[in-house]
Amino acid sequence: MKESYKKILVAVDGSPASTDAFNEALSVAERNDAKLFILTVVDYKFSIGDPAFINDSLKFHLNNAEIELEQLVANSNVTQFDYETKIDSGNPKRKIIDYALENQVDLIMLGATGRGAVEQALVGSTTAYVVNHAHCNVMVVKS
Repeated sequence: MKESYKKILVAVDGSPASTDAFNEALSVAERNDAKLFILTVVDYKFSIGDPAFINDSLKFHLNNAEIELEQLVANSNVTQFDYETKIDSGNPKRKIIDYALENQVDLIMLGATGRGAVEQALVGSTTAYVVNHAHCNVMVVKS
């Protein structure tokens, strides 16, 4: 086990479980004097149909994600830390792994479940994927 973590990634999706993971990440970042990376990924895989509609839908969801992330940050003490936020779109499982590698994080923190409860039953959860594919330690925060 590592003695300390210096770069911590927490993935949030607006769910209660991801809010719990975010709060736990704040505690871990404080104990380790770590930089905190806060990532939100808007999943667009269910967007089908007219390209104009898909583009409008994606813009809508990205805007909602930005609002949710701003509220999460505003209602916390994250400003006391070195932190950065990012909102991306695509496959959340892969985006989390890619972002962690790009930023050389040494801990990824996730909620045990997110918004995709139906998907978890069908193809496996984002959390399970990240645990099995991450290059670093992953902490799963249970609510």
